[in-house]
Amino acid sequence: AAPAPALPPSSPAGSTPAGDEVGYTYVKSPMVGTFYRSPSPDSPAFVDVNSKVDEKSVVCIIEAMKIMNEIQAEVKGTVVEVLVENGQPVEYGQRLYKVKVA
Repeated sequence: AAPAPALPPSSPAGSTPAGDEVGYTYVKSPMVGTFYRSPSPDSPAFVDVNSKVDEKSVVCIIEAMKIMNEIQAEVKGTVVEVLVENGQPVEYGQRLYKVKVA
């Protein structure tokens, strides 16, 4: 008799890309720069956990070559996790916020 396969064959139906959960998406950095959660050190963060966002919501600033770039969520939903510390350098495509899609 043939040995049983070690892993059950995975069905493509219902599978998701590695690291992405159904119903969630990520706001990703469109550039390399420094991540800031608020417009200035004295201001509150643009968004926090449980903040509602939509496509036009500014969620952070990324400073690149002394230019402050406002980053929009580009998705409608609720922020469930902040993945980057304020003032931290970020890479292109790095996940900044986890958002539960509305």
